Amino acid sequence: MKCGACCAFYSVALQDTDDDRGVPLDLIKGDRISGWFMKGTQAMSPRCAALEGAVGTRVTCAIYMARPGVCRDFPRSWENGRENPLCDRARMVYGLQPFSSH
Repeated sequence: MKCGACCAFYSVALQDTDDDRGVPLDLIKGDRISGWFMKGTQAMSPRCAALEGAVGTRVTCAIYMARPGVCRDFPRSWENGRENPLCDRARMVYGLQPFSSH
């Protein structure tokens, strides 16, 4: 994968259903009151602790098979035939062109 912009731009809040996916506890931060998040995604310059590599060049998710539901459900722009403005925004911040419908 080349992009990874969303993993280094957005906060990743865990849902209750993520418990059974096996997200490693050492990559989770938070509490029951404020919620649980992937480490690194609540920082001033967010970057998920599971993201490895350089955004826009070559990246991988260290926990891809156990990644949180919000990550599984985040579509790349035009992946399902529809634009995802959140994807495009993250890519823009990293100087990447938006994906096209073609």
